[in-house]
Amino acid sequence: MTWSTSQVLSKLPNPVEKLVFDAKGIALNPDAATPAPPVLSLATFSLYSTMNTMLAARLFTPGLRRGAIQAAAISRPLASLSAVPRPTTQVPQEPIPVGRPDASRSIPHVIRNHQSAPRAEYLLPSDRAEADRLQLQHDMFKTLYDNKNLLSKARLTKDSQVLDSGVGSGAWLSAVAKEIPGINIQGIDIEDNLFPRPAPKNVKLTRMSVLDLPLSWTNRFDLVHQRGFVLGLRREEWPVALAQLYRVTKPGGYIQLLDGNLSRARNVGPANRIQNAMLAELCRRRGLVLNVTDQLADMVRAAGFKDIKEDARNIVMSSRNGQLGLDAWTNQYLAFKGLKTPMLKAGGLNQVQTEGEFDQMIEDMGREWEEKGGECGYVVVCARKPLN
Repeated sequence: MTWSTSQVLSKLPNPVEKLVFDAKGIALNPDAATPAPPVLSLATFSLYSTMNTMLAARLFTPGLRRGAIQAAAISRPLASLSAVPRPTTQVPQEPIPVGRPDASRSIPHVIRNHQSAPRAEYLLPSDRAEADRLQLQHDMFKTLYDNKNLLSKARLTKDSQVLDSGVGSGAWLSAVAKEIPGINIQGIDIEDNLFPRPAPKNVKLTRMSVLDLPLSWTNRFDLVHQRGFVLGLRREEWPVALAQLYRVTKPGGYIQLLDGNLSRARNVGPANRIQNAMLAELCRRRGLVLNVTDQLADMVRAAGFKDIKEDARNIVMSSRNGQLGLDAWTNQYLAFKGLKTPMLKAGGLNQVQTEGEFDQMIEDMGREWEEKGGECGYVVVCARKPLN
C-alpha cells in the first residue's frame, strides 16, 4: 500500500525553519543580505507530481545525520547554506532548435559546481549540497552493510595505516577515525573543496589522483578503501588504479571497494528507463564503465589480490522499506538530479530538449520508485594482498 503524503512527511526530520528557494529550486541562505525570492512549491519527494516547500526544506537541509535505525536529525545550522555557491545560467550562442535534441549543443540550465581536475571525468557535483548527500549515502551504506564501516577481515589498531581513495566529504574516514581513535588515515581526492575542515585527528588529506600515488607509499597501508568511482574512472584507468592500490597495500593488508550497479536495478518505470539510457550513453561517450561492479572482482584478482569476497545487496527505494528505503530514495534522487549539468551540456543525450523536461523526468522517476518499489543495487568487493 502506497503511503500518503502526510505519512511520508511524518517519517522525515522536522525542519529547524523553512528554507527559501529561488526560481530554479536552489536553497538560499535565509540570513543572506540580499532580499530572498518568494517560497516556491517543489515536487521533491514525488509521491505526487508536486509537493510543498516544507518537504523540499526537509530533503535539502544540510547536515542530515542519523543513527543505524533512528530517524534523521538536523546536526548543523541552516547558516551552512552560505557555503553553497549561487548557480549561474549557461546560455548558448544560438537557440536550441525544436525537434530531436542536438547532442552538439548545450541546453540552457542552472549549473552546479563540478570538479575541475584536468582530464578527470567524475560526473557528480562538487558543492555543499553534494557533501550533504554523501553523508546521507554513507549512513545508508552503513545500515545496508550490517551497521559496519569496516567490511574486510583487516584487524585495525591505533597504529594501523589506512588509505581512503576518493575522500569526497570525508564521511567514511571521519567515521573510522572516531571508531578507532588514534588510527592513521591518509585521504586523497582530485578535488579538495569538500574535505572536512578541520580534518579529524591523525588524518592527512591530500589533493591527488589514485592513478599516480607516491612511490614512498609502496607497501604502506593495512587497509585501502575506495567507493563511488563508477562515474569517475575510464575503462582504461580501472586497471591502472587497481595496480596503484595494490602497490601501496601492505603485504597481508586488505582492500575494500564499494560501488553502485545499474544492472541490479529492479522494478524500474518508463522515466527511470529514460534516465538509465541517458546515463549509459553519457558513460559511453566519456569512456566510463557504468556496470563496472559486474567485472570488479575479476579486475581485483587480475591486479594480484587474493581471498576475494563479493557482497551484492539491493535496497527498495520506497517508504514501505522504512528509514533505509527513504534514505535510498533520497540519495538516488539527489544523485540523478546532480547529473543535470553533464547531461544537458551533452545536448540532452537524445532524450530531453529542455531543463524542464529533465526535471520532470526526475520527478516522474521518483514517483515510480515509490509506487513500484524500485530497487537500486550495490556491490562490495574485499580482498587481501599476498604476503609474498
